[in-house]
Order: sequence, then structure tokens, then C-alpha cells
Amino acid sequence: MEDGPVLFVFAHQDDEFVYLGMLRNLFEREREIHVVWITDGAHFVPAEVRRAESTAVMRMVGLGEDRLSFWPYPDGTSIRFAPEIVERLAQTMEEARPSEVYTVAFEGGHPDHDMANFASVTAARRLDPSLPVYEAPLYNRHRGKLWTINRFIPAETETLYVPLSRDDILFKLRALFKYRSQFWIAVPPTLLFTNKKETMTRGEPYRRVPAWNYRQPPHGGKLIYEGFLLRRILGIVFKDFREAVSGVLDPVDRA
Repeated sequence: MEDGPVLFVFAHQDDEFVYLGMLRNLFEREREIHVVWITDGAHFVPAEVRRAESTAVMRMVGLGEDRLSFWPYPDGTSIRFAPEIVERLAQTMEEARPSEVYTVAFEGGHPDHDMANFASVTAARRLDPSLPVYEAPLYNRHRGKLWTINRFIPAETETLYVPLSRDDILFKLRALFKYRSQFWIAVPPTLLFTNKKETMTRGEPYRRVPAWNYRQPPHGGKLIYEGFLLRRILGIVFKDFREAVSGVLDPVDRA
């Protein structure tokens, strides 16, 4: 980790849960922290409810609302605004001048997550090609039919960990129950399917974003959001994501 400001870029108001140990550690080290959520989180729940939940969790960390930025792009279909999101994020980075950026993984779990990853990498590259961007896993299907939670798709970059003390783990559990509007969506999978042994012994996984080709799926086979349920809800397949980002990529990246 560096010493300057830190920028976190999330898709939805609850994605920050995967980084709570790191956020807490950075705050205790008196780092300057900025947090952005690119969607309104309002697919099923009013935006103000989602915002209040994340604000409450960030308050637990120690961050005031002046460090939080909630953007209005629609939950589920943020890819339709790819150029605008990248441009706005580039401007945010220009103003905050982060020494490192953290986001969620490009893993085919949700198109908004993949959008947050793409936008973070693309905006950072425009500001400074050497600016480190890190990702943390949420859920993916790289192992086949079953969802994999809190585990990366294999790539060439090393998986790092933020060690969690017993107090950190209890802190995360308390925070988890702040997401009341997402209780049945977020709480059972987190408690039942997260690799608890790894979390207890190693901590929160994160890594430098691999050299993803965003015009190709992150893994073979069907992505989670291309499955029956999410495809019916969101109406998006990877082809839509590819088309959305292709117009934003530099010419050298389009080949």
C-alpha cells in the first residue's frame, strides 16, 4: 500500500462489504479515503434506502458523508452509460489524485460489477498508466454450474490478503446486518458460502487487476448474469457488455 489518498469504486450499496477490513485499517492509519458508488442501487429498493445503509456502514468505519459519492446510474444497466461513467470517474481521479484504486472484480457475476472494474481501470490508465488498481471478488461461475463466492478467477496476478483480527470479523458481521433491504440476498450467501477458514486465517482477498481483455468474457461457459434468473431480470448478456465498452477502449485495445 502507498501513502496518498485512496479511492474505492463500487457498483452497488453493499459491495463495500468485501473491503471493510481494509477500509477500517486505512482509516486507522489516517489515510484520506474517497468512496464512489456508480449506480443508485434502486432496482428493487428505493435509492435513498440503499444510500442510507451504506452511509451507516461507512459511519461505522469512521467516514463522513463528505467522503462518499453516490452516482445516479441505473442499477442493473449501468453499461448503457459506459462513456459517461468512465469520463466522470477520470475527473474524480483527477481531483482526488489517489495513489491507489480499489474496486470489485471483473468476473461475470453482475454487469454493474464488471462495469465498475472496467471504468476504474480505464479511467486510471488515462490519468496515470502506473496508477495501481486492485480488485476484490464477489461471486462468479468460473468453476462450472455452482456460484463461487469470495474467490478469484485464476489469473497471473498474486492474491493478497488483508489480515482480519477477531474484532475485525465481528465488526464485519455487525455491518452485514446494516444492509436490511438486502437481507435475504446478501446475508445468507455471505454466511453460508464464504470460505470461512480462509477468511479467518488469511483475511480479505484482493489483487492487482490482471490485464483483462474486456472484449472477452472473464471465464469460459455461461456467466452468472447470463443465467436464467438474472438474464430475465436484467436482460443483459456479455455481448451487450462488449458492445458497451468497445466504444470506450483506446484503439490499441479494440483489436
